[in-house]
Order: sequence, then structure tokens, then C-alpha cells
Amino acid sequence: MRKLLTLIALMCMALTAGAQTPDPDKAWETTYKEIDARIKAPTFPDKTFNITKFGAKTTNSAAKNQIAINKAIDKCAKAGGGKVVVPAGTWNTGAITLKSGVNLVVEKDAKLLFAFDTSLYPIVKTRWEGMDCYNYSPLIYAYGEKNIAITGEGTLDGNGSNDTWWPMCGAPKFGWNENVKESQKIGRPKLFEWANAGTPIEQRQMKGMGMRPQFVNLYNCENILIQGVTILNSPFWVLHPLLSKNITVKGVTIINDGPNGDGCDPESCDDVLIEDCLFQTGDDCIAIKAGRNADGRKWNIPSKNIIVRHCEMKDGHGGVVIGSEISGGCKNVFCEDCVMDSPNLDRVLRLKTNSCRGGVTEGVYFRNVKVGQCREAVMRINLNYEPKEAAERGHNPTVRNVYMENVTCEKSKYGVLINGLEDADNIYNINVKNCKFNGVWDEPVRRTGLSHDINFENTYINGSLVLLPEDQPYKNYSEWMAHSEMTRVSDPTMLDFAKKPKWSYVMGIELESFLDTYLAYNDQSIIDYLKKYPATMIDEKGNVRGYKLEDYNLDNVRTARFILRMYNLFPEKKDRKALETLFKQLEKQPRTTEGPWWHKAIYANQVWLDGIYMGLPFYTMAAPQLKGQKKATKYYDDALNQVKVTFNRTYDAKTGLWKHAWDETHSIFWADKETGLCQHTWARALGWFVMAMTEILDVLPQDYDGRAELCSMLTKTMDAVVKYQDKESGVWYDVLDVNDPRNYLESTASSMFTYVLLKGARKGYIPAKYLETGKEAYAALIKNFIKVNDDKTISLTNCCSVSGLGPATNTKRDGSFEYYMSEKVRDNDAKGIGPFIWASLEMEGKGN
Repeated sequence: MRKLLTLIALMCMALTAGAQTPDPDKAWETTYKEIDARIKAPTFPDKTFNITKFGAKTTNSAAKNQIAINKAIDKCAKAGGGKVVVPAGTWNTGAITLKSGVNLVVEKDAKLLFAFDTSLYPIVKTRWEGMDCYNYSPLIYAYGEKNIAITGEGTLDGNGSNDTWWPMCGAPKFGWNENVKESQKIGRPKLFEWANAGTPIEQRQMKGMGMRPQFVNLYNCENILIQGVTILNSPFWVLHPLLSKNITVKGVTIINDGPNGDGCDPESCDDVLIEDCLFQTGDDCIAIKAGRNADGRKWNIPSKNIIVRHCEMKDGHGGVVIGSEISGGCKNVFCEDCVMDSPNLDRVLRLKTNSCRGGVTEGVYFRNVKVGQCREAVMRINLNYEPKEAAERGHNPTVRNVYMENVTCEKSKYGVLINGLEDADNIYNINVKNCKFNGVWDEPVRRTGLSHDINFENTYINGSLVLLPEDQPYKNYSEWMAHSEMTRVSDPTMLDFAKKPKWSYVMGIELESFLDTYLAYNDQSIIDYLKKYPATMIDEKGNVRGYKLEDYNLDNVRTARFILRMYNLFPEKKDRKALETLFKQLEKQPRTTEGPWWHKAIYANQVWLDGIYMGLPFYTMAAPQLKGQKKATKYYDDALNQVKVTFNRTYDAKTGLWKHAWDETHSIFWADKETGLCQHTWARALGWFVMAMTEILDVLPQDYDGRAELCSMLTKTMDAVVKYQDKESGVWYDVLDVNDPRNYLESTASSMFTYVLLKGARKGYIPAKYLETGKEAYAALIKNFIKVNDDKTISLTNCCSVSGLGPATNTKRDGSFEYYMSEKVRDNDAKGIGPFIWASLEMEGKGN
């Protein structure tokens, strides 16, 4: 019994040890250096065998030169090794077989041009896409050799093109048609069938089946050097070391735009160094492999101990890739100090596999890589690659212990894209640290299927700190934004960049959104914060600090709505007096001849869309309470009339929008002399207008006669707003009626429109179809404007600070597009924070 317990304990310890998370710093400091120290380039005796001495000529046929070059290699090997030299000139040839001790030197201005003639490529044992078979000899081949090299400043040209090897891939864009005699459309399914059935390798004869050969395939070899050469136009994969050890690929240029044109694919190899290379490929630049499906699991030999450094990757499906033929697994891959940049480079670090493969990929270390742009993702881990592959399923792969650090990228669709399995949680301990990805135009982090232990540390995407949902300090954006503002500004009287305590509509809007957040989530810290504002700004006699009734400034009234709602929760006499004073202002507010209030005393005869929001929501909410329910209808009627007149007077039939303001006298400098309208539709002004209608509808009695008319005006306005929504981003520009590259996507108005879409549709003020539009707009708000800061607060970016018209003494504010573009853009403007929080509450199912 004691022995059994001891055995169980030892097994548990072994399992625990196997599950330990590696330390990436230690891996770089220890494992990396150990690998680097082990890899030694082979050396060769100082003997030279020039191919011309064995009958090679630039005028020869490929067959004759093939014989001569292979004869030189045989002679060199039998002599104990040395250099087989290809001098300057173009040398046609067929397959070349390297032997132990031979360094094939392709000198400067020399080119080995491999003929497209399958008879020159004898059938040899190899692997094709990770499956064992006998196929056409790779252009340069070795089996079971030691101390071999391909070096020099010359060129190896595989002669691949749409007129030679490439049509055999079976794709019309590479020249395939029904007249192509050999095509992998025949051979590839047959090889899959044989591999799945366990057919002996000797019976897997692929001759005549269209399986293009690799350029360089060094099978079961040891001590390999490939250095300095330029390799072009491979029929298939370019460099394919297979089941080999101690490999150095240095200073090689690979340009290969053909199908399946991987640059360097070490498969089931150990101790590999790839450095100072340039890759421009039609497939993956570097793709580390370890056998496919049953064949890979049978051998069960991983690729391991691989270093990639100081390389440049241009075109390709991936910069550094592991998979998809990775059934034997992969371990200890280190990549550092590389540069990648191309609109045709799909991914930077790519791990791909599926449930036909099995295998464990672990210990991937990737640092100090600079990326200009890539098409899809900086990191992609995909366990659903080739989902329709015809092979036995149920061999779920695992990817774990991946570390990316200090990687920058300026443009991509995603930052990180992880596609896990639906039935197995086999992606974990994925770490991204100290990275900056800018220009991410879709999702910063996208995850499908199952994965866990995904970690981001000090990583920024589009300037925003990356936090996964489980790491966010608040579950809901409304609370998160409210607490972020409370963190930034501990005194509510100093919100919106105030330099001293301020009575302003901006505080009222933002604080009222906080109040709704408190009512939704019962957060005591929020209400404690809110109480500070009336306590500071309204004295015991009901006087409002900094307020002057005689200014008749509608902006000063908006905050009264917040005070009214706070008063109803925490009544104080002083606050009631202040409310009565502010209501009194509205009763005495100067008006145009048709009824709407002047925006301010200094803006005589002017009706602004902004002003409708500043006054009427409080006016209609407070009337029953301050004037009595019986008298309230008079105030409702007045409000409805003001909205109607403003709706009609500011409407522009040419654009189907409503202008920022209208001057009854048509005399102010910014007004059109015939219509009295200003030049443009400023998005936030229209946002104020639709929010005003929404908030008026919130308080109007259900049986009030004017509700339907107000809903109709709101619907017509929102119809127009949606038409002007930017289709690409999902949000709105600052000036709606101008198409100009100087115009910008603006967050405060976008938040307002989103809020009205969501609330209006939910409450039936506008058609229900707009609920989905609102949800899409909200997602666009998060994507385009929400930034997570270093301290895990969030910010609303791209806020127009202010825009207005006049007065007569300020002719800069002339309503021109140039004027609107001149105003400051900043983060966390209160005029956007409030509507964003309200929109968030709607999305959270907590709207009032």
C-alpha cells in the first residue's frame, strides 16, 4: 500500500511539473543561449571541384549539366569533401543530389536554372505537405547525409511559372486548365487516402500525379548550412529540411510568388537557426512543421529548438508560422529582431492546426519585431484551420505558453485573433506584453471558440490599453465611465476642464448620467460624489454660484434638471429656491415672434438647436412640480410649439437636415440673408435637438395630444440622421453636410444619436427597426472612441470641445466649415460623456 501511495505521489508531482508555466525571461536567458551555442555551421576541406571540369557548360542541355554537376558532387564526397563550384553564367540543370562533406557554392553572377521536365527528377522518398510518399526529386535533395551546404552569392531559379510547374497546383489563376496533364487534383486526394489508411510508404508512388517537388529537401540530414544565395520561383515549398538536425540558414533571399510557395519549412527538425534572411513568398515565409495527421502522429517527432532572428518578411500568408502540418508537436521557438511590412503579408505570428492533427505546440517566444502593416492579425492562433479537411477527427491539438513582447505594428485588421475549438479548451497561457498595435481597423482582440488564460500586459491597440472582459474593473461601461471621470476629477464642480467651481450645462448633463448610473446599480460612491455639486454651487438662500438671471442664457438652465432630480431624492429648501429661480428665467426668457426662446440675451432673435435642449427638458419636467399639474399643459403646449417652429425654421430641404441655428432678422453676419439659416449642420447641435425631443417625450403624459406629433418630428429627424451615418465606421462626422477630408468622426454627437436610437426605439418614440441600428452604432462607439488608459480608466476620444455662432463681436465663429474644423478636439468632454453613459445604460438594459 505504501509503495502504491508513493507511486501516486510521484505521478502527481510529474503531472504538476509538466503543467508548470515557463518563465519567458529565463527561456531567453537560458534555453535560447543553449540552442544558439549548440548550432554550429559545418566546415569543409579546402578542396575545389569546378563543375566545368566535369563537363558542365552554359550551352549544355539541362540533362547534360545535371550529370556533370552530380558527378562533381560524387567526386567531391569521395575525396573527403570540399567545394563544388558553380561559376558565373546560367547553367541549365535537373535535380541535384547533395552528398556528405559537400558545399555547393553558387558564385556571384552564377545561376542554376532548373528545367521543367519531370524526367529529370527521379522518384525519391520525401514528405509532401507532411505526408510520407515517393515523389519527384526535389530540385536539390539529400537523404541521410552530414555536413552539407549550399552557399554563395549566386542564384537558384526553380523556373516555376504559370507556364511550367505552377499549373499543377490545380488553380486557374496559376495556369491550370483541363488540358494540364498532371495535377495535384489527382495526387493530393490519393495521398490523403493512403495516409489515412496507413498504406505503406513504399506503395505511395506519386509519379504522374501532379505533386510539385520542393526546391531544397534535406531529409534525415545533420549539420546543414544554406547561406548567401538567392532562391527564385520554386515549384512548391522552397527550403524543406526534414527530420534533420543542426541547421543554419543565413543571409538567404527567397522570392517566390507561386502556389504553396513557403519560404523555409523545417519539419520535425532540431536546432535550427534562420537569420539575416529576406522572404517574399506566395505562402508562409517561415512555416515550422512536424508531420500531418496519421503520419505525423506515427513518427511523433516534434520540431524544436528553433531560432529566427534579424530577418525581413514582405509578402506572405504569415511571417513566422507554426503549422498546419504539426501533428508531432513543436517546442522552443524563438524569434527576435525581425522586420515585417507588406499589404500582402497576412499575419505576423501564426499558429494553425486542427482536430485532424493532434500535437502540442508550446514554448513560442517572439520579441522585438517591428511591423509596418499586415493584412489580418499580428498574432493569430487557429485550431480550426482547414475545417473541411477529409481526415479522421478527434485529435484535438493544444497551443500553450506563447509569449509575444515588444512588437509594434502600424496597420492590421485585428491585433490578436484566437480561434479555439468548440469542444476542447486547448489554447491557454497566451501572453502579449509591452506591444503597440496601431491602425487596427476591425476588432483589437477577437476570440472564438474556447480559450483561457489569455494575458495582456502593458499592451496598447490604437492607443488603448488592452483589457479582456475578465480583467476590466467594471462589468458595465456606464459604471466604468462614471468611475473613470470621478477618478480624473475628484470634485464634480471642476468637471469638463473647469479651472474653478462652475455652474454649467455640461456638469448638469454629465452628473445626471451619473445619477442614472447610481439608480441602475446602487453605487453609493456615485451618489456621494453627486451630492457635492449642489452643496457647493447653491447656498443656503438658494443663490446659484456664478449665475445671473439677466443673462437669459439657456445654457445655465440645463443643470436645473439634474438638481430637480436630486431634489426629489434628497430634498433641501435651498435647492427648491434655486429651481424656482431657474424656472422663472424660462418664463421671462426673450422669444422670437413665433415663440421659441432666444438662445441667450447676447444672441438676440436667434434660435439654436442647442437651446431647445438646454431649456425645454427641464421646463417640461419641472412644470407639474413647480406650477401644478393643472397648469402643466400650458407649458407642454409651449414646449411643443417651440420644437415645431424650430423644426420648420432650421430645416434645409437641400440636405434633408437641420441647420445649427436660425436668425429671425436674417441680419447677423453668419446668417443667409434670404433664409436666416447658418451655413451648415453641426452634428452635435442636431444631437441636442433629438435628445431634447426624446427627453420631452419622457415626461409628457401618455394622453397628451401632442405626443404623436412630437414622435413624428423625432422620427423624421432620426431618419435623416441615419442616412448621414458613416457606413464604414458606423458613427458620424462633426459637420454632417460636408464631405471633406478635414472633417472627422466625432464622438459627442455620435453618442447622442446612438442614445436616441436605442432609447427612442425601446420606448416607441421612433420605429422599432432603429433598435438594431442603435446597437450597431453603440458597438462602433466602443470601437472608434473608447480608449483604456494606463490606470484602467476609460476615455471618450475625439470630442469636439465647443462650437458656436457669433456673437457680433466674434466674427471668427461664422458657421463656415473652416470655423468648425478650427475648434479644439479633446478627450472626455462632458458633452459626450453624459450621452455615452446614457447609451451604455440602454445597452445594459438599465435605461430610464
